[in-house]
Amino acid sequence: MLNLRKHNILRGNSFIGNLLRIPFLIIPDNTVVFILTGILKGKKWIIGSHNKSVWLGIYERKQTKTFAEKCKGKNILWDLGAHSGYYTLLFKTVNKESTVYSFEPVDSNSRYFQKHMDLNNLGKINHSNNAVSDKEGVLKFAKGNSVGGKLCEEGDMEVSVVKLSALLERREIEIPDVIKMDIEGAEFEVLKDLKSLLSSNQKPIIFLSTHSREVHDACIDLMNLMEYNIIPLDAKDVDNGREFLLEPVKRN
Repeated sequence: MLNLRKHNILRGNSFIGNLLRIPFLIIPDNTVVFILTGILKGKKWIIGSHNKSVWLGIYERKQTKTFAEKCKGKNILWDLGAHSGYYTLLFKTVNKESTVYSFEPVDSNSRYFQKHMDLNNLGKINHSNNAVSDKEGVLKFAKGNSVGGKLCEEGDMEVSVVKLSALLERREIEIPDVIKMDIEGAEFEVLKDLKSLLSSNQKPIIFLSTHSREVHDACIDLMNLMEYNIIPLDAKDVDNGREFLLEPVKRN
């Protein structure tokens, strides 16, 4: 059987790669399929809910492998910018009895998220149809495409926004072992809001995506101050990276 992950032919721009993609492009959206390969092989997924590489089993391969390895044995995940549930599904696959608090403000993404949880019999997930920031209330949000929505003053819709430190203080969420943060530009504000947690003896592992040079630099400076090791997942060095594994510095 052809190993899609090994040969990588469906991700290339070659004639053969484009030819082999054709059958996958004509499958109707909202078709439920089984993920073909990788850690999530055999899990159910909905065509059109995310990048087609998800159900082919080749989506963000290095990030996926690292996430699964680092999360094994962990109990509590915060999935910030959960989209249609890929990383929540991954976390629950390697930690069946774990607890997830997920946040996704785009209605269509949230609906896919819940369908994926139901299709895979993952039980109750603490899912919130809210954005996260360093304030609470209602803010403008630019939906963009399903992946790139973000809080901004020129947004074309309004979303409810929650402050994670306030949720912790009110005991509406539990202290996480792992935070996955992909929130399209609000990363620094949220990390600042969590400084008390990040400087405590209960520091979580963080998987962070940054979405501009300014946000990248501010986040890296803050996480150095919080005594985290910063490991790029999509580049050879921190300066050129956009996605990172952040691990607390171990003390003897």
